[in-house]
Amino acid sequence: MPRLSPQDVRDIIETLENGINFIPRVSNIEKMKMRSKIREQEGWLQEWRNPPAEAILQKLAGKLNSIFLLYTYDFVDKLRRLISEKTGRLHAEKKKSFKT
Repeated sequence: MPRLSPQDVRDIIETLENGINFIPRVSNIEKMKMRSKIREQEGWLQEWRNPPAEAILQKLAGKLNSIFLLYTYDFVDKLRRLISEKTGRLHAEKKKSFKT
């Protein structure tokens, strides 16, 4: 079963961390705490086999609920597209492996 590559997971984590920079009225200490919470998500993202994009987004939103409430809708849409792109490659690879 295909999994997200370490680079794909890093891209998702970096996108989440970069989104914090655009949240107004949050102290630097709070931003550091948010980044720490985001980095904790790396493990299950790498281990999940054949993850659907919406399920990843829902699980991230559940685990990082307090952070997702601060993100803009545009940012969440950008994140959704990134996750769809990353998981789309997995599904394409899975189809290739069945054909050969």
